[in-house]
Amino acid sequence: MSTVHELLRQGKTEEIWQKYCGWVDLSIEEFMDTQRHLLLEQLELLSNCELGRKIMRGARPKTVDEFRQQVPLTTYGDYLPYLAEQREDVLPDKPIGWHRTTGRSGEYPFKWVPLTERFEREGRIYVMAWIIFCTCRERGDINIKEHDKLLYGMAPPPYATGRMPYALENEFPFDLLPPTSVAEKLAFQERIQAAFSLALSRGMDIAFAISSVLVAVGEQFSKGLNRANLRTFLSHPRAWPRVARGLIRSRLERRPLLPRDLWNLKGVLSGGMDVSVLKHKINYYWGKYPLETYASAETGIIALQTWDYGTLTFVPSVVFLEFIPEEEHLRGKEDPGYQPQTVLLNEVEAGQRYELVVTSFFGEPFVRYRLGDMVEITALRNERLNIDIPQMVFFARVDGVIDIGGFTRLTERVIWQAIEDAGIPCSGWTARKEVVAKSPVLHIYFESKDENMTADDVRFAIHNSLRQLHAPYAELEDMLGLQPLKVTLLPQGAFAGYMLGQIAAGADLAHIKPPQVNASYGVIAKLLGRATEME
Repeated sequence: MSTVHELLRQGKTEEIWQKYCGWVDLSIEEFMDTQRHLLLEQLELLSNCELGRKIMRGARPKTVDEFRQQVPLTTYGDYLPYLAEQREDVLPDKPIGWHRTTGRSGEYPFKWVPLTERFEREGRIYVMAWIIFCTCRERGDINIKEHDKLLYGMAPPPYATGRMPYALENEFPFDLLPPTSVAEKLAFQERIQAAFSLALSRGMDIAFAISSVLVAVGEQFSKGLNRANLRTFLSHPRAWPRVARGLIRSRLERRPLLPRDLWNLKGVLSGGMDVSVLKHKINYYWGKYPLETYASAETGIIALQTWDYGTLTFVPSVVFLEFIPEEEHLRGKEDPGYQPQTVLLNEVEAGQRYELVVTSFFGEPFVRYRLGDMVEITALRNERLNIDIPQMVFFARVDGVIDIGGFTRLTERVIWQAIEDAGIPCSGWTARKEVVAKSPVLHIYFESKDENMTADDVRFAIHNSLRQLHAPYAELEDMLGLQPLKVTLLPQGAFAGYMLGQIAAGADLAHIKPPQVNASYGVIAKLLGRATEME
């Protein structure tokens, strides 16, 4: 089979499109046929390994219906004894490596995930589709070329994104900034600095970076030139013409020099749950909106935005997809012994929300695995692009976890522990993820028993405690220079007043206290209303 760059040299762009992007032309029936075929193949592998037999409780389903009837839903805790020890002998297929993602604070520090050769090979297809979609102008357009310069600013190994540069090298001859041989020897912040240093002198065609990195770089530019960045520019003589043109453009538009003045990008790729929050900032700084993906370390890419930059389209051959309707999810929360029912992709309804359940393909370990995410089905097809596959957006985490910047997931337990370790006398608190000045933050509403404590005092103490307790939180500051914590102080009696109000309204015992994590705006408004009354 011809390689991609050979096809590109021959002008066979239609073949390239079909190889990487042809799946968008599947009918929903063809999509489901692909899902069923790969699931039955995976069931054979699971039936012949120790982990599969344990998870499936000895069942040997032969059809999709039998699989859904006989095999229970799972969470990472079901796999923990095997994956935490990286037990390769129990897996459906031998892995070529392991990567990790953030675990649950106080329960396990990381989720370790094996990576099989077949899974990585399949994943490369969708990474390339992602790049093609972000650079193309219409269906069938291939707007990449050999030695396009791709700035790589995602999290390093052992995070899952750390393997992407190697996957790309096997698929297409991009010039990665920095090259993997250099990048693997550098700490994350050093890699980012090296990448932009190379981009100044060599140029950049595609930016592939965490959204918070793209925004942080843009904000640094927007503060204007100073001696430090002047020295950086002057140290790259090959960059002088680019910088001169950029300065002229910015001066004509009467604004600071921005990244978009230095690089005319073909596209921007970004990852993390905060992309949708930061996309307008990224477009302002970089001149392109980021193309989003929905993915996880356990699954790889599950859905992609296409070239219309709208909602996301599910991909057919990474995981088997099941969906727990919102009412089933809520019933399961009320009754832990209840096994929620699922529907398949060809049974979902537009405008409804579902908890996502996935089963791995290609020898990966996860079976009817609850990712902990709620997605919303926005439409049953993309009418604008004539894509006959349901469309989705990420809605929320379902397990009370606060995700910041795609780096750290903070549970109620770790926030409690941080407050305790900080030694601040507390009458009550609630925390939620919010967007402040278009940036995601952990916002803690805090009632202190010490009236002399200021909000800055509380924030400083909790921030330092979180750094000590939770390494991924510390990495936000160490890698990106971010301190995404805001504290609002409530006056004495705010929480007591809230509970009295709930009792007076006839609330049951379970709903008298405010939720500890991710309280609704209505709850926050009541607490703030109590504060206003006391003033």
